[in-house]
Amino acid sequence: MSTDWYLEDDFWRNFGPLMFNEESFHLAAEQLPSLLKLVGTEPEAVLDLGCGPGRHSLPLAASGYPVTAVDTSQTLLEHLEAARGELPIEIVQADMREFVRPGHFDLALVMWTSFGYFEDEADHARVLDNIHQSLKPGGRLMLDLVGVETLARTLEPAHVTEYDDGRLLLERPMLIDNMTRLDNEWLLIDGDAVLRQHFSHRVWSAGEIQALLTRHGFDVVAIHGDYDGADYDLEAERLIVIAKR
Repeated sequence: MSTDWYLEDDFWRNFGPLMFNEESFHLAAEQLPSLLKLVGTEPEAVLDLGCGPGRHSLPLAASGYPVTAVDTSQTLLEHLEAARGELPIEIVQADMREFVRPGHFDLALVMWTSFGYFEDEADHARVLDNIHQSLKPGGRLMLDLVGVETLARTLEPAHVTEYDDGRLLLERPMLIDNMTRLDNEWLLIDGDAVLRQHFSHRVWSAGEIQALLTRHGFDVVAIHGDYDGADYDLEAERLIVIAKR
């Protein structure tokens, strides 16, 4: 299993269309007012870190917020470029471990579990330090994660999705390393062809992510269980963290 799976553009080329389908774009646009309400600020400059093909960058820019969209994947950024048109989106191909723009942003978003890719814990620390440095004083960070509490309740040993074109996606997830990482194997079955991908992702409990953010200079303002601001509890769908520099 490659520890740098997120840098392999073949992964995003093969599996990106399944992850970022048309419905996911509509859902992100519908959720935008709720997300901005949770953040509690009207930003002048937004950083969408790990932006993918622009699920959040596009509706943010369409609502008048200038966005800097950062991702490592050329494939995903090409999709964003094709959809951008005249919207105020700056597209940057960069690794979030390296991207820093000191004191520039009012709001940083890291959405849809885009934080946690790295094998080395020091890399997650670097990302948080970069975000902290890139925010203006008082700027806000939103992390959108799946918490280990949710995974412990909902994780299935195997899950199959059948798509309209007849392809099947078999997912085989497992919590490993004392429930600190989600190890996953995906098999995309298209007729006689099978694409196989292994990847691993860091997961945190609400208390662990709060402690991590605090160690890197953030004040955690709120933790929610969904995009509408529900309490984070054993029924939580997501782990939504709002923090302030």
